[in-house]
Amino acid sequence: MLQEQSRLFQRLLFFADVLIVVVSWVLAYYTRFELFPMLDIFPLPEWLPLSMYTRFLPWVIILTMLVFWASGLYVPDRAQRMSTLIYTVGKAIAIGILFAAAATSFYRAFYFSRLHMLLFGMYLPLLLVLLRLTILAYLKHGRSQGRFMRRVLIIGAGRIGRRLEDSFRQYPWIGFETVGFLDDAKTEDPDVIGTTDELGNVLDRFEEAGRPIQYVYVALPMSATERITDLANEMSSRLAHVCLVPDLFHLNILNSRITDIGGLPVIHMIDEAPLDFRRAVKRMMDIAFSALFLLVAFPILFVIALAVKLSSRGPVFYRQERMGLNGQTFDMLKFRSMPVNAEKSTGAVWAKAGENRATRVGAFLRKTSLDELPQFFNVLKGDMSVVGPRPERPVFIDQFRDQIPKYMLRHKMKAGITGWAQVNGWRGNTSIEKRIEFDLYYIQNWSLRLDLKIMLMTVWKGFVHENAY
Repeated sequence: MLQEQSRLFQRLLFFADVLIVVVSWVLAYYTRFELFPMLDIFPLPEWLPLSMYTRFLPWVIILTMLVFWASGLYVPDRAQRMSTLIYTVGKAIAIGILFAAAATSFYRAFYFSRLHMLLFGMYLPLLLVLLRLTILAYLKHGRSQGRFMRRVLIIGAGRIGRRLEDSFRQYPWIGFETVGFLDDAKTEDPDVIGTTDELGNVLDRFEEAGRPIQYVYVALPMSATERITDLANEMSSRLAHVCLVPDLFHLNILNSRITDIGGLPVIHMIDEAPLDFRRAVKRMMDIAFSALFLLVAFPILFVIALAVKLSSRGPVFYRQERMGLNGQTFDMLKFRSMPVNAEKSTGAVWAKAGENRATRVGAFLRKTSLDELPQFFNVLKGDMSVVGPRPERPVFIDQFRDQIPKYMLRHKMKAGITGWAQVNGWRGNTSIEKRIEFDLYYIQNWSLRLDLKIMLMTVWKGFVHENAY
């Protein structure tokens, strides 16, 4: 229920913001072309009808809203903190205006007024913040009068119950008020207002006081199946909504969610992240960034290819089998850094400091990570992403999968050219356990914002690394 209301709120806010974009665009036009000339400020070199600007408005809406969504503007808890609200709106506006300005520069029918774009960039954040402040003020006023509130009783005062209460605090706009906990045994904890045997009496007491409980959340251990059944039977004669929150935190869960098959609930404990809007944006970003990079870096790629070809006999590119999303293998492209058949006698060997298998050009390419640049072709093909866990060779995976706990979970995300582990120094001949720890952190906390952060950290820290050889 909480998630459903959160999604509804986000969608309503999204469409309200679309209207604000339209109003800001038109208001900026009238300010520039009607108000300013009337006040005799900022001389007007050329008057253009509103229809010329509204013709481009659909593209402005699409670009701006895509940026807003990707920037995390519709993450529910960000609408609650003033500092976070202003920062998130400001960041989204800055990126959105940049994209809109860049897009309008390609429109050759006429030149957009720079002052109009500046005014648009002023009106838009002002109205966005004003809308959110108005919503919060309305909710706050209503709750002060006892409206928009839902009283919640949590059965189970353990870890899962406490965490549930904290989650309600993170969504104050929904108006969930935790009245207390029920537990199996009496305790001196003031938050525990009774035992599970007293459920009916507690509900009656709040009902008689004119403060009925609307939601009962059962947060008991999975071992308490019979107790949960008894509570469900007792609640079947009540009007309160009953929700079960299973305690799964002692299990290794990854991208957990609940779906249903023919009405039968299914809990996904270990799974790849579902395909949603953000995943589509990530894929579009991968394609756009890789295509642009290969286009801009073509002279560098040509020079490297020429150096590889002249340094030793053999092809320019080296194809190496790697394992990616869901265990699917693919041929990862690299600039060849070793002589042909370098591993014919030794087999697959883990790269380590002091080895001399690489050619002189190859050693430089490895040290600077320039040998990895052809992997942007893998990104365009769809085998890899710009950001994600680094793919490994199947022969090494067979060694690690049974030795290192949770190793195979890293394959629940598409492999990347750079990743959270790499920008934090865990690359080359370093701890595999720490690398897995950082890879799993990335998968569990993935966002477009984190991807952009990793890309910037990759550029900022440079491609040269002491563990690259």
